[in-house]
Amino acid sequence: MDEGLQIDSDEDLFRNPVYYEPAGRNLDLDRSDLGVPQGQDLLNVLLRMRGRVPVEKRGLICPDCRDLRGRRVPMYLVQRDGVWLASHYRKPGEKPISHESDEHLARKERVAKDSEDHGFHADIESQTADGHARLDVRINGANGIVLGYEPQLSAQTARGMRAREGFRHRSGIQSVWDFADPDHAGIGTVPYVRTPNLPASVIRVQKNPIAVRDGNFVLEEGQCSQSGALARCPEKPYDPENPTDTGYCGGWHRVLVPAHQSSTFTGEGGLTLTQFIVEAAAGERIPFQRGGHYGWLPAHQWQRYLEANGPALDDTERQSSVRQGNRRDRCTEDRPASEVRAEPKQRRGSRAIVLESHPPETEAVRVPVDASGRAIPLCRFGCGQPASLPGPEGLPEHFSCRRKREA
Repeated sequence: MDEGLQIDSDEDLFRNPVYYEPAGRNLDLDRSDLGVPQGQDLLNVLLRMRGRVPVEKRGLICPDCRDLRGRRVPMYLVQRDGVWLASHYRKPGEKPISHESDEHLARKERVAKDSEDHGFHADIESQTADGHARLDVRINGANGIVLGYEPQLSAQTARGMRAREGFRHRSGIQSVWDFADPDHAGIGTVPYVRTPNLPASVIRVQKNPIAVRDGNFVLEEGQCSQSGALARCPEKPYDPENPTDTGYCGGWHRVLVPAHQSSTFTGEGGLTLTQFIVEAAAGERIPFQRGGHYGWLPAHQWQRYLEANGPALDDTERQSSVRQGNRRDRCTEDRPASEVRAEPKQRRGSRAIVLESHPPETEAVRVPVDASGRAIPLCRFGCGQPASLPGPEGLPEHFSCRRKREA
């Protein structure tokens, strides 16, 4: 490897597209020809430049830095687990390339200040111990809890979000991903909250409350009826276009439901981001994962969850390989997603998570019997009533039913 380079962490590596100036196009590092006509030997050519040609003269640059910042930022190739990736060129000690929006910076500053005001030390732009992830805000909570507050205002792929969360999870970080887009691919994919999309000038004023609109769940159980304990049937998909629509199945459910969809929600005195962060740092809010969907529960609700469902199972194992990352994702945080590099956008929205359901109880059918205890057969003419006397053919029937049939 060339000397005088500051190597990006694994988290930064998988996110970078790379543009090759001589060919005038982005390279596809998954292909042997790099997506360039007659480019079968191009990779070897680029690798032979190591130690011979300065990085800034090899023709590899970041297309996002060029398009969004008007800067020519050189790149070089790195191999991880047999996969070629592109990394930004920077000298030792220089900070990673960043193009955070003012709204993104304001959220980090606001959460850090609020945490400090409530007695929890917070650091902005803190590296994890293994160097594989960079936390927007690191908050040292009670009893060894370490929160990583991660505002995510740009579109990202679900695959990329899972990989980024994996780096934090393996470092012992309890992440709080903050989304403003209700359709963001990360909602439910990682431990999250959703807050309004506010301007930086509003966010920076600490007396302005920032409402938590999603990600905070409660546990409810009861009969699924209009007079029951549930606000709606969890088996019926929630329609965000018709939020007042109701439907009941008559059964019984135990569910984790978003607080704003619960039967106790009044719309007043709702949870704020400051309150949520402080309570999460104090251990009063617990992240859960159920059926691949993430959210948060108040501590007393978490205890009910454990009592009803047994010991909490750990998250499904995540592979540490950088192959999980989406290498065609953006190189930085808050910017429009490329149509080439982003997954198709899917509407996610909030949903109830069913823990247990029972169908409506039905009464056992009572079969009529005669004096000797033998079952009385039904009328042969299909009226549905028992008929104890046989007709001329020897089959059970009612005289009135025969007359109707013969009329």
